[in-house]
Amino acid sequence: MFSILVVNPKGGAGKTTIATNLAGYLAGKRQRVVIKDMDRQRSAARWLARRPRGFPEIRGALPDTDPKIVADYAPQWLIIDAPAGVHDKALAELVRDADAVIVPVATSVFDFEATSDFLAELATLKPVKDGKRAIAVIGSRVDSRTVAASDLDAFLEPLSIDVVTHVRDSQLYVHAARDGLTIFDQPRSRAHEAWEDWPPLLEWLQSVVIPRSSR
Repeated sequence: MFSILVVNPKGGAGKTTIATNLAGYLAGKRQRVVIKDMDRQRSAARWLARRPRGFPEIRGALPDTDPKIVADYAPQWLIIDAPAGVHDKALAELVRDADAVIVPVATSVFDFEATSDFLAELATLKPVKDGKRAIAVIGSRVDSRTVAASDLDAFLEPLSIDVVTHVRDSQLYVHAARDGLTIFDQPRSRAHEAWEDWPPLLEWLQSVVIPRSSR
């Protein structure tokens, strides 16, 4: 099982959107996927409850879910939707148990400042310092036509962490979330532009998984 932690320093950066759509992509590739919803709002769990039958299966777990239930399913992927604003010991424990960490960042100066401090905190954790945790940053809810998008690029450019993609600001995500779906459950004719944002993240994950599986 490969564990992916989706985490950011403050709410509103699209953390659950990233987690659920990543799960949808992997499930659509006939992978066994579990989303563990650690956030108090339980947005991912509520999304799963709305998910219609007939779409690729994604199973859910909560912090108090018996680990044996997850283990018996034998997932290939565990996606952890972290609590908003997690820090200190709780963050260290989540990073310790993950194989890869994805940090979404939205296009505001407040998000930039919070993310800068958060990445500095991540860098102090032993698995990160030892190079044993892959970390990627992605731009979230980005409108490429705006000044805010340029500001995001300027913020991300000097980072020494992988910056893999920008996920656009699209109503497709809003409508999919409402219906318990992902953009990957949508017809190509409707969602192909949104799909274009994801290959860099998926390629990054593949680059992380392959070295790990060969150990």
